[in-house]
Amino acid sequence: MLGVAPDNWAERLNSAVAVACMTGLGALTLSLHHLQAQIELKTETMTDPLTGLMNRRALTAFYGERVFGPFMSVAMFDLDHFKKTNDVFGHPVGDQVLRRFAAVVRKYSRTGVDAFRLGGEEFVLVMSRMTEEKAYDIASKISVAFGTEVVATQLGPLRSTVSGGIGFGGTDGTSLDNVLAEADAALYAAKRAGRNRVVAQNKASKADAPALRSA
Repeated sequence: MLGVAPDNWAERLNSAVAVACMTGLGALTLSLHHLQAQIELKTETMTDPLTGLMNRRALTAFYGERVFGPFMSVAMFDLDHFKKTNDVFGHPVGDQVLRRFAAVVRKYSRTGVDAFRLGGEEFVLVMSRMTEEKAYDIASKISVAFGTEVVATQLGPLRSTVSGGIGFGGTDGTSLDNVLAEADAALYAAKRAGRNRVVAQNKASKADAPALRSA
């Protein structure tokens, strides 16, 4: 605030400049706060509140228009017998299991690997700039590591397993929907083969992959 009224044109000019600067600074501050609020809101809408991973909306936003080439792949995971886990141990324990799986996924995350929770017990990993063999290796390590996790419950220690399926991009380019469909088909092949394994649908040598028991 100005303590006294200006005595001449120079003081009046200085006062006008000062007021303009303060007004502009205030407007800039409000704009920055508004921008920050928008960013935080967008982050919240794209984050799964239980696990902290990105959600289905984020998957669509980031990869819905992408073309998946030969060095891109999608791994789809589904926790085995998760409904039984909820029924026997209760939903709070089920939530712990979901968070534990998310923690395992983060452990193996790196540049070019983005993790999403689609909902329920379904998760997706999008892997870029890596060979099919490397993508399969990462997905398998996640499955194995999760199988060693133990969640304490009132009924005793609980171990869970996860099944996975991988879909790959192509040399001519493949859409997200098509790669997801391939990963989903591979996931169901893993379920039919006995669960607790990762299947790469277009890799005959891996379609009958054994169950994953140890790290």
